[in-house]
Amino acid sequence: MKLPHRHWLRGLPHLAILLATFSCIRLDADDWPTITDGIRQRYPEVRQITTAELATWQARPDTVQPLLLDVRSETEFAVSHLAGAHRAEDVQSALEAIANMVPGTPIVVYCSVGYRSSRLADVLQQRGITQIANLEGSLFAWANEGRAFVDRRGQPGRLVHPYNDTWAQLLRPELVWTLHDPSDSATTQ
Repeated sequence: MKLPHRHWLRGLPHLAILLATFSCIRLDADDWPTITDGIRQRYPEVRQITTAELATWQARPDTVQPLLLDVRSETEFAVSHLAGAHRAEDVQSALEAIANMVPGTPIVVYCSVGYRSSRLADVLQQRGITQIANLEGSLFAWANEGRAFVDRRGQPGRLVHPYNDTWAQLLRPELVWTLHDPSDSATTQ
């Protein structure tokens, strides 16, 4: 039996994410809705918060601040991350970070665009952690909007590790860190 055309279209956001991860397709700012929709469809149970919501939350010192978990690799994290974030590339390291927090502290996870962090949030939710949200658009959206982030020394960051050349297309060009960037000492110290 042939599926109606609209059922096939539902899989397009997932296909776009898959292709961008494993190939050299062209991406640009117009692809953000497809990417975020695909992440929301893949992880419907994961609460998504916007960069504006997180920035507002952080600007209110009278509220309980979230534990920030950066799901990216050590190299990505060394180039730049959100101030105060803990690196938690896998479930075990996330559970270790969570074990050290005050009970009831909300958690916000992020990665480059939100796929890896949504996946981790989903796994943690399945393990009973309920006060968790993914930062939609993650560090790429945050940096593209001109919001502050830091390098490995805790100094104001100016570059973001792009994960790979395909995903780099979603960052403003002046933000893209390259392996051979002599002006960036964030990963060499």
